[in-house]
Amino acid sequence: LIAKYLYVGVSMMTWKWLYYAPNTYKELKLAKMRREGKPIPKDCIPSDAVTIKTLVFQGTPFYTLWEFFSIVMGPYLVIHFFLLPLPLLFVGQYFNMDNMYASAVKNLFLADLLTNVHGFVAIVTNHAGDDMYRFRDGCRPFSGSFFVRQVLASVDFAMGTDLIDFMHGFLNYQIEHHLWPNLSMLSYQKSAPLVRAICKKHGIPYVKENVFIRLKKTIDIMTGTSSMKWFPENYERKYLEMDAVEEAKKRIAK
Repeated sequence: LIAKYLYVGVSMMTWKWLYYAPNTYKELKLAKMRREGKPIPKDCIPSDAVTIKTLVFQGTPFYTLWEFFSIVMGPYLVIHFFLLPLPLLFVGQYFNMDNMYASAVKNLFLADLLTNVHGFVAIVTNHAGDDMYRFRDGCRPFSGSFFVRQVLASVDFAMGTDLIDFMHGFLNYQIEHHLWPNLSMLSYQKSAPLVRAICKKHGIPYVKENVFIRLKKTIDIMTGTSSMKWFPENYERKYLEMDAVEEAKKRIAK
């Protein structure tokens, strides 16, 4: 169990590199293929996450490991950590402080590890927990199933004042963000009470909890001491069928 907790700690400090960046690049490539009308590769599930582990041991039809390093990770690594503080090398030599450049590089790496942890706590924790649902099949964007799933698979943190929301980077409105990705930050404040009231009216769980409680629940999921719920298969299928009927009605109306 100690090894699992150590793994969680390392994951928190590196998740943007090992998970978020490769998966975001996959989504970018996928969006480009759809925009150009290209077929999605066979035997490929678009919703499956692509991580560094995937690239090293399995590969992905969307891009190669070398492409990822040369286009995504490589430039960021070289420019951000080595070229950006390069003037300090000459400044340090001028003031006879030879360790100025090395200190800057070390501080940039340390800052990146800390921002990874902050990002993990602010983003990952409001998508995981034993009170969050998983689904077997995809659904149509902005369909009835889509909106229900955004509420059942997301969590809000403390909210309501400008100071609290600013300290959270407005990532505390994760439910509202997933419902309406293009909504402005202040609109999240206005929409949250309305969404909560609608969920209460229709009996849909609207989870709002302290960020550190969510962190504990996320770690429990990662270490295997608890697991996320599966949405009842019969209801999932029923809602998808209802979505298909509504979509057909819209097409006929046009």
